[in-house]
Amino acid sequence: MTAALIYHDVVPEPDADSAGFPGRLAGRYKHTPEDFEAHLDAIERTGARVGLAGEGAGVVLTFDDGGASVADIAARLERRGWRGHFFMTTARIGTPAFATGDDLRRLAAAGHDVGSHSHTHPSYMGRLSPAELAEEWTTSRRVLAEVLGEPPRAAAVPGGFLSRAVLEQAERAGYELLMTSQPEARQRRFGAMTVQGRYTIWGDTPAETAAAYARGARGARLRLWTEWQLKGLAKRVSPSVYDRFRRLRAGGA
Repeated sequence: MTAALIYHDVVPEPDADSAGFPGRLAGRYKHTPEDFEAHLDAIERTGARVGLAGEGAGVVLTFDDGGASVADIAARLERRGWRGHFFMTTARIGTPAFATGDDLRRLAAAGHDVGSHSHTHPSYMGRLSPAELAEEWTTSRRVLAEVLGEPPRAAAVPGGFLSRAVLEQAERAGYELLMTSQPEARQRRFGAMTVQGRYTIWGDTPAETAAAYARGARGARLRLWTEWQLKGLAKRVSPSVYDRFRRLRAGGA
């Protein structure tokens, strides 16, 4: 089975808002260059093959949001002979702190996979209507096709809130691979589409914990699965309370 890990931006701590979404909540997902290199070192020590989904890799590295650090991240992967998946919030392409169209074309030319992270990055995508979901997935796919010259094959669900309608509309939009935030290694089929779980790596996740997910350590994976289930329950019961809790943990107002 493939262990897919979710990273976001890699940026020096004093300049955290220079790449990706701003603020403390978004900052909880970002890594400094030094910390990110420590993660890559730890993953490399597992001996697992790192590469793209569907190509026999044991570990897949994914990067959500599409912040301006994508070029630096790609260069760090390429020095190790690795390639990754970069999922873009397409409404943000070319805006301050986010990747440009040229950045995305260079990623694709270097062998990385560029996919959709929706068009506007809704906080709770699973609560959108089918029509709203269709708009998110199809608009994002169209924008990337215009930028890259061909439509993307893969997408990743923003916000971690999954529903059957999210899956249905992603498949109808034409995606072949949908990556979620559900912490599991198994893949499943949904119609013509493959659905792949992923393990979230926070800014304060130790490098050895990321390596444990990569090598299939059951204890580390179980702890993240339990946390995911509790968060999912909180989101379903009261998204507003969950948001307040997240802000308190991040030190926000």
